[in-house]
Amino acid sequence: MDNSKSIEDAQNALGMMIYQILNNQVKKTCFEKCFGQKFSEEMGKNEQICLAKCMDRMYEAHTIVTKASNEISKNLNTDSGY
Repeated sequence: MDNSKSIEDAQNALGMMIYQILNNQVKKTCFEKCFGQKFSEEMGKNEQICLAKCMDRMYEAHTIVTKASNEISKNLNTDSGY
């Protein structure tokens, strides 16, 4: 039981690290796309919309890639008899 707890803790820590990396990359990519090198005192309506749509697309893409990767991994394990 202690071993499964350690594995679960490691999986949770890995999940948090992946989430942080994804979050940082989304912010970097979307801010560069929506703002470039221009910054103002307030975020305009266009920047808000751009940022929201960009972040939505990035997270949706991550979800799709994760599902596809899991499916491929599952198929490989099934094909190899594991």
